[in-house]
Amino acid sequence: MSEKIEKARVLADLGRYDGAREMLGEVLASEPEHPVALAEMASLAYREGEYGRALEFAGAALRVSPDEVFVWRVRALAELQAARGLSGDAAVEGRGRAVAAARRAVELEPEDADNLRILAATQRDTDPAAALANLDLALELDPDDTHAHLLRGLTLRRNVHGPEALAQAEDAFREVLRLEPENAEALYELAGIALDRGDREAGAEQLRRVAQLDPDYGDAVREQLAWLAEQDALRARAAQQATAVGGAANPYVKRKVVAPVPVPVPSSGGGSRFGRWIAAIVVLAVIRLGVAAMGADHDSAPATTHHTPPLYTAPPTFTSYLRQYPLTVPPMPSWLEHPPTYIPPPNFPTYRPPAPR
Repeated sequence: MSEKIEKARVLADLGRYDGAREMLGEVLASEPEHPVALAEMASLAYREGEYGRALEFAGAALRVSPDEVFVWRVRALAELQAARGLSGDAAVEGRGRAVAAARRAVELEPEDADNLRILAATQRDTDPAAALANLDLALELDPDDTHAHLLRGLTLRRNVHGPEALAQAEDAFREVLRLEPENAEALYELAGIALDRGDREAGAEQLRRVAQLDPDYGDAVREQLAWLAEQDALRARAAQQATAVGGAANPYVKRKVVAPVPVPVPSSGGGSRFGRWIAAIVVLAVIRLGVAAMGADHDSAPATTHHTPPLYTAPPTFTSYLRQYPLTVPPMPSWLEHPPTYIPPPNFPTYRPPAPR
């Protein structure tokens, strides 16, 4: 193995991609069809998110060494990521190429759990049932593969619907945390499940824990916590307005005013009978006017007095599919981020020229 290739791998693992690219470039300058250098360039381009260049280098490596599993893995993942940036028929064709490349890796090494997991990654958006079946096979080969458990949980939560699938997804994420207690990806997904179920306190607590474990999730966590705080404020304001309106006097209920009935003052000194008759008539007229006023007030009242107060605002409700959770795209999942994480570069076989015919 070339010393420059080994150094390039170390630099890539340290995140010093420019230095790694320079080292590999020196190897390819002297030997343009060096299969290992081409494969490492494909992996490096994938890490940097340059999926087109990754596919170019992978194609060049496969022309030299067509049965190299490592390169087929990188090609499958690069095709998958490139397809996610496309739409329509182009996206469908790209996903098809990703599945085909992953299937080729499985054909070459069917007992490799990593190959099965990558095949599941290419299938989850179009055929989640097949993806889950391949993940089950991968976990039979390696029950403690955290990446397989994580991908299984993501497939169940985002690609399969129903409460049973959600419960299974939660179990998968909890298994990841059992194997790796500080796995931020699994905790982030569990926070989303808690919020979907309405457990805002647990979800917010888990989101804060995610930000502590992995600063790359900081923006996503801050935006989600801000959204939760905004919804809490809306609910509190709605409850306060409802209480204020309910405690005030209802403006739609009219008060009945009863006209006072004057009490005749007896005349002193024995007034005439005619005066007493006039006084009695006046009293009766006043009483009739009061009764008429009460009846008219009753007849003018609206038939229905249960009006909605003008300031009332119903507390908002938000279903899980309206949350757009997460609001900010979190970091790339580890099972897609670095192919060498589950494809150890030292396992790349030394290129052997084909036997002469």
